[in-house]
Amino acid sequence: MTAGRRHASTAAGADLAALVQRRHEALATHLAAARNGDVEAVHQARVASRRLREVVPVVAANLPRARRKRLERDLRRLTRALGPVRELDVAAGMVDALELTDDDGQRLRNCWQARLDRERRAPARALRKALTPARRNRLGRCLDAFATVRGLSDDPGWRTALASRLERRARDLRACLDHTGALYLVDPLHEVRIAGKKLRYALELVDETRLGRVTTLLATLKKSQEVLGRLHDIDVLARRLQDLLDVAPGDPLDEVAARVGAALDQESRRLHARYLRRRSALASLTDSTLDILVPRVLTPPRRPFPVAAHAR
Repeated sequence: MTAGRRHASTAAGADLAALVQRRHEALATHLAAARNGDVEAVHQARVASRRLREVVPVVAANLPRARRKRLERDLRRLTRALGPVRELDVAAGMVDALELTDDDGQRLRNCWQARLDRERRAPARALRKALTPARRNRLGRCLDAFATVRGLSDDPGWRTALASRLERRARDLRACLDHTGALYLVDPLHEVRIAGKKLRYALELVDETRLGRVTTLLATLKKSQEVLGRLHDIDVLARRLQDLLDVAPGDPLDEVAARVGAALDQESRRLHARYLRRRSALASLTDSTLDILVPRVLTPPRRPFPVAAHAR
């Protein structure tokens, strides 16, 4: 191997290490506030942890397996600790936004918020335990060490790993799309949402490593994610509304709760119609990923691809 080629490979490794570090910084920025229960910090930390979970298996191709697996496990546990708190925070925000102006409406809102606050206590305690200073420091050291190893490696196997991940994510999304029909069924739509989110994070890696133009694909996924995310949030809220009423059957709040439930159902139907109009675009997106992007990622570049300096 010539000196020039060694330099090119090392530069690529450094770029990939910077890609990991940017995601690490995005996570570290929010962890302390997330431990203290800050709503936005919980959200941002969860997003950052998911992005790290997507990048680590890709850039870790042919790096020490034990180190990678431990890091993947810790990131997975972190995401799972943040998830229940985030779900309850979203529900509380939606309850706040409901148009409940009469006395019964205000009573329903107060009861609902009180129940959500009680439900949040246990996952909030679990999150504080998961984000002790010692555990945050250990995760930080693991990510720093991982980025260092990646920066010193000239292994190009990450491109094959990224192509494989793109292919798997695209096929998973296509399979989920095929399981949704004209009927509004919650579980299949939830699977589409999750599969789309995972493909989006993989496409972001293609964007940041400048291996393909994915701006339009990312925009399509983002629009669909907004629709499906709102659908999921409404479903969660509707189920929690029923749980609230089950605690006090026959309560005079039943009438106003029925109006809220009907409004939520109406919005769900409207959003589902929007999803159906976008489903063909999502299917085309999976085709483009499989037919164009995957082969392009596998094709060796004529010169090293500098990693984009921005993390989306």
